[in-house]
Amino acid sequence: MAKTQTDFLISLAYLLGEKTVNATTTAPRADFIQSVLEDAYGAYPWRFARVNATLSISNGIATLPTDYDDNHGSYAKFNNGSDVRLDQIDSDDSGQVNDGDRAQWIETINGDRFQLITKDSDVTGVLFRYQKQAPVLNSAGSITTPYPNKKTIALGARTLVKLGQNPDADISQDDAQFDKALTQDIARHQVPAPRTRRRTAQSQTGRATGDE
Repeated sequence: MAKTQTDFLISLAYLLGEKTVNATTTAPRADFIQSVLEDAYGAYPWRFARVNATLSISNGIATLPTDYDDNHGSYAKFNNGSDVRLDQIDSDDSGQVNDGDRAQWIETINGDRFQLITKDSDVTGVLFRYQKQAPVLNSAGSITTPYPNKKTIALGARTLVKLGQNPDADISQDDAQFDKALTQDIARHQVPAPRTRRRTAQSQTGRATGDE
């Protein structure tokens, strides 16, 4: 179920021994919750955060969506009668590929946007699968997150609250509780995960058995 900023604020208040959300502390605590949520999204390739986008290629370049998270792997393919995967390579190796090698790499634009680049001249559009950045939650509740565990995010935010109250506070136990909760969330997420199909030899189209 989608969770709002208020859902996390309530969980955080309970962990701090408060019966209600204190309006005077809402703004900094909302910032703490957002920070922890972003850390949690960065910790694992969550299936609920992965989406597809159709990209148009112009002169071998496509600008990636604004919510693309470069901390996780991505996948690109195009169709020339059958699906063909464009293998992602390191940008440092881009000089070693040529037109027809079915390869692509990702580079930054001004540090906060990204673009996909390929030398394959017959590719005019690709289906791009990637992980989104954590959504920026708002007080109105119109922006939500499917992150599965409110308590995990609240535990991480509680650590930041304590540091804000006392920069010298011993938060080792709080950190341990958050790390344990996050690890458990990841383990639960892995249990029903479908197995990756084994890739075999490339066909003449460049598509391997098991390609998405």
